[in-house]
Amino acid sequence: MRLSIVGSILISLIIGLTLGYSIPTVTHPAHTMKTSQTLSVITASLYASLFRDAGEKLGINTVVTGMGSVQAARQVILNPSGYSIYASIDPYILTSLLYPSNITSWYIAIAGDQMVIAYSPNLPKPLLNVVNNLTNAEWSALRSGNYAEAMVITREFLNLIFSNETFNMAHEYGAYAIGMSNPNTDPEGYRALMVLQLTGIYWGLGKDYYVNLFNQANSTGNVYEVLAGSELFGPVESGKVWFDIAIYKSSAVSVNIPYFPLPPQVNLGSPQYSSFYSKASVTIVVGGSNIVARGTPIQLAVTIPNQAPDKELAVEVILYLISPSGHELMESLGIQPLTPALFYGNLSNAPPLIRAFANSSLLAYGG
Repeated sequence: MRLSIVGSILISLIIGLTLGYSIPTVTHPAHTMKTSQTLSVITASLYASLFRDAGEKLGINTVVTGMGSVQAARQVILNPSGYSIYASIDPYILTSLLYPSNITSWYIAIAGDQMVIAYSPNLPKPLLNVVNNLTNAEWSALRSGNYAEAMVITREFLNLIFSNETFNMAHEYGAYAIGMSNPNTDPEGYRALMVLQLTGIYWGLGKDYYVNLFNQANSTGNVYEVLAGSELFGPVESGKVWFDIAIYKSSAVSVNIPYFPLPPQVNLGSPQYSSFYSKASVTIVVGGSNIVARGTPIQLAVTIPNQAPDKELAVEVILYLISPSGHELMESLGIQPLTPALFYGNLSNAPPLIRAFANSSLLAYGG
């Protein structure tokens, strides 16, 4: 890492600790490229722009590979010295695949997110009017804190999506009623199934009620499936796909696709509902083995592989992302930063500068 940046971080940290402050100050370089080194990042495709923009702001030449978090983890296992940063939108993928492979033993949760249901702005006019009315009613219920009413509207919205009337209309227009990413390659896919499970559980319909409706839709050609959720943006925008049930709020905001918000009971975005979320589970297949993913609040987790090249640059990017400037960048992209960021795993194996920031108001120890 460049000496001037290391110095500014350490000096501000020492001064802050001496004076009793808990917020270290991170100083960042100008936007011009300061190094000939290239930082290689592999991340959930939906967050590729976050790392590109962070690298640009730090003057670091950053090459970002975006794909589903499961695919990305398998790629790191195959090439453990090929990437400086790995980022997953589900920490479970990191701990269940990379920890046992001795790729890393720690991660930092830097942001949260929540599931929504995006819909095409090019729906047939009568259907679009119904969808807009339900969406407006949902927003009104959520803003007033009437989550019970929001769950009623959510049920009505899902019943509309999975209705024969919607399927028949989609066929008439040569469209797919539902867009979905593959649960075996993308956490958005299995989280979409968890949203369906939690809604069924909430209403006493059973965990599989809406999942069975989805499976029936899939078997009758009403589902358009992709490997990663970002591949649905174009089809939804054009009207080829009407409802994207596998999308995060930050993604819908960043690409300006209209979306139906979900109540905290089922959107996987509220830590206070962690116990209820844990009732959802989806079995995915990774490398021929079954892994059970369980419902937890959504977090964007980053780590530096043990054999990563350019670790100092990777540390610089991570410190930037957990700083106020990094938080501003996230918010500009529709991403909700965690304040403070949360460190999990073996702290002694993390780089020294990251250890130095642990238990500050920028980085708390999560366990």
